[in-house]
Amino acid sequence: MDRNKNLIHRIIRKFGLYPSFWWKTMLYRWTPGGWGYYRKLNGRAKKGSCELGKLHSVREKHSGDSGWSEKTDPSGNFTYRDYATYQEYLDHQKVKFDEMIEAGLGFDPKSVGDMRTRFFRRFRCLPYHLSSDAAIVCAGARQGTEVEVLQDMGFSNVYGTDLNPGPDNPWVRKGDFMKMEEATDSVDLVFCNAIDHVLDIDMFLAEQARVIRPGGYAMFEFMENTKGGAFEAVEWASDGALLRKLLEYFEDVAHAEKEAHWRWFLVKGPLPRKEENQYREAS
Repeated sequence: MDRNKNLIHRIIRKFGLYPSFWWKTMLYRWTPGGWGYYRKLNGRAKKGSCELGKLHSVREKHSGDSGWSEKTDPSGNFTYRDYATYQEYLDHQKVKFDEMIEAGLGFDPKSVGDMRTRFFRRFRCLPYHLSSDAAIVCAGARQGTEVEVLQDMGFSNVYGTDLNPGPDNPWVRKGDFMKMEEATDSVDLVFCNAIDHVLDIDMFLAEQARVIRPGGYAMFEFMENTKGGAFEAVEWASDGALLRKLLEYFEDVAHAEKEAHWRWFLVKGPLPRKEENQYREAS
């Protein structure tokens, strides 16, 4: 019986046989005006009247090319925005989702369908590494598309966190990935595709490694050569520099893929925590 069950699971993993994912993706993609939570977000849009960058005074300082520090970190590989305080960093990051909702950006049926299939391709490898009851946190999840996709793939213990989860979000709770509320060694996987929004790369990775159990995983997705975005808080010299930084906090790369201008790494095994870590302070 167990042998047959394992065979069925292997077939499901290999061919992507997740009915819930596929029928919901069809509904999201082809329902006029959107479906489910995204229909609600679309209903809040003020198309034609929203001026991007005008919702918060912090955007007067921080836009694409403005608000960056002229200095790099000691390695010379990472450049950060010049936030005067931690609260300024929080305010800047929170306002992105508000601007997206008001402008109606990213929640139309085609965009949602594309996001779901993109995340599905990222997560196809996870059933080979994690059980269906694995504890998974999607950090910086915003509207939570990745959370729902993981649930549709059979992962039952997954939720998202974000500084600004938006209105009545069914998948994401309020949380700060720089100061996570999760207990030490309590999570099997952290997924994050907002690594370019962190205040400090070392502080961020140390915090992810802290909450992941020994032998657990982190998956980081990012766009290649991201420069000058309106909300990015850190830039790195090369993708190799970022990978080397990841391996200061994790033992090994379990899986890596590239698709067009996207890359993602599944890293395994948080390294023992250092007694002292020096992080960049907002000053």
